[in-house]
Amino acid sequence: MDSRRGLQLWGPVGRWVFLNWPRGSWQYDLICGAAIVALFFLPNPQAQTKSLDLDAVLVAIEAASDVLESFTADMTATEHIELFDDEETESGTVAFLKPAYIRREITDPALRTELIADESVIVYIPRIKQARIISLSGSSEEARDLDVPGMVSSSDLRASFSVTLEGISLDDGDGARLYMLHLVPKPDTSAARHFKRIGLSVAEGEWHPARRIVLEEHAGTTTTIVLTKVQRDAGLEPDDFRLDLPEDVEIIRQAAVDDA
Repeated sequence: MDSRRGLQLWGPVGRWVFLNWPRGSWQYDLICGAAIVALFFLPNPQAQTKSLDLDAVLVAIEAASDVLESFTADMTATEHIELFDDEETESGTVAFLKPAYIRREITDPALRTELIADESVIVYIPRIKQARIISLSGSSEEARDLDVPGMVSSSDLRASFSVTLEGISLDDGDGARLYMLHLVPKPDTSAARHFKRIGLSVAEGEWHPARRIVLEEHAGTTTTIVLTKVQRDAGLEPDDFRLDLPEDVEIIRQAAVDDA
C-alpha cells in the first residue's frame, strides 16, 4: 500500500498523527496501542441488550403496572369501519388513575369529554349541550371487567387470551425497542364478546401503558390508539375526574346494562 492510500484510510486524525510522528517513533507506537485497546474495551454504541421472550415481557408489564399510580398522555384514535371502507381520526388527551378512573378529552375534530368515575360513565358533548350518564352499579362483573395487560396478572391474562409475541421493532421517534403482542380472546370470555383480536406495542423500559393499542371488533371495526408524551405518576387525584356540567346541559341518565 502506498503512503497516500494509507493516509486516506487513516482519516483526518490518523493523517495528522502519521505526518507529525513517523512510524517507529514512541509517540506513534503509543497512539496505535491506545487505539487497539479502545477497540476491545470501549462500549459499542450499536450494541443492544438481548431481546426478552413473551414470559419476560408479560412479567415486566405487570411489574410496571404495579408501581404506576396514574398517567396522562396525548392520544390519537383512528377508527376504521371495514363495511363502508371509512376511517375517522380524533385526537386529544387521556388520564388514568388507579383503581379505575379514566378521562378522555377529545379536542379534534370536535370537543367531547368521556369520563369513568364513581360507578358511572359520562359522555359530555358541549356542541349539542348534552351529557349521557350510564350507571355501572348493578351491571354484571363480566360486563365491567376486561382482562388486559397491565390491569391483571399474567396468569389471569392468559386465562382469557391466547397471547403471542408477534415481533420486535424500533420506534421511529426515539429508537426504543417495541414488543408487539397479539391477543386472541378465548371462547366464552368477556373479551370474546367484544373483540376479535387486540394488538399492543409496548416499549422496553416503559412497559405500561402501551404506546399503541389496536382493537379489532367482530363487526369489522378496528380502532387504533396511539399514546405519546406519556407522563407517568402524574399526581392525579379523584377530584381530577369530576365533571361540573353547565346548568343548561340536557342530562340523559341510563340504568346499568349487562354490556356496559
